[in-house]
Amino acid sequence: MNIEFQELPNHARVWIYQANRAFNEHEYAFVQSYLKQAVLDWNAHGVPLSGSFQIRYHQIIVIAVDERHHAASGCSIDASTGWFKDLAFQLGIDFFDRSVALVQGETLRLFPLLGIKQAVAEGQITPDSLIAVPQVKDLGEYRTQWPVSTKDSWLKKYFVEKFV
Repeated sequence: MNIEFQELPNHARVWIYQANRAFNEHEYAFVQSYLKQAVLDWNAHGVPLSGSFQIRYHQIIVIAVDERHHAASGCSIDASTGWFKDLAFQLGIDFFDRSVALVQGETLRLFPLLGIKQAVAEGQITPDSLIAVPQVKDLGEYRTQWPVSTKDSWLKKYFVEKFV
């Protein structure tokens, strides 16, 4: 059951998927249409889930479900992961990218994990840079604390080293 994203409560469970590149307009429309139908049909053991999605920066997809009505099961979570495998196949996009996504206005700049220390040393990533972290506790945290400044994320260790 697809409901409006803004109507989901703060306690809703969240999954964040990051693509390895931004969608063009055709891909964006396709992803929206695909996910609208997928979420509409989403269920756990035959019981419809109250879920929704949001696309951010033409590159990040946030899936949320209100488990107050019915909890997502392992099978339903696997089904949602399958959506992204299918979209990846159809669009040639990797939704399981593990790069660090630096938020720059309305776009993202991706840094490979192995290049983070160098990007910090070169000043490309600063303590006040915003990153799109791939995990949040719930929709309330996503709404209020996402994206996150690097100094408040796991990247803070690189700044401690730099200024010691």
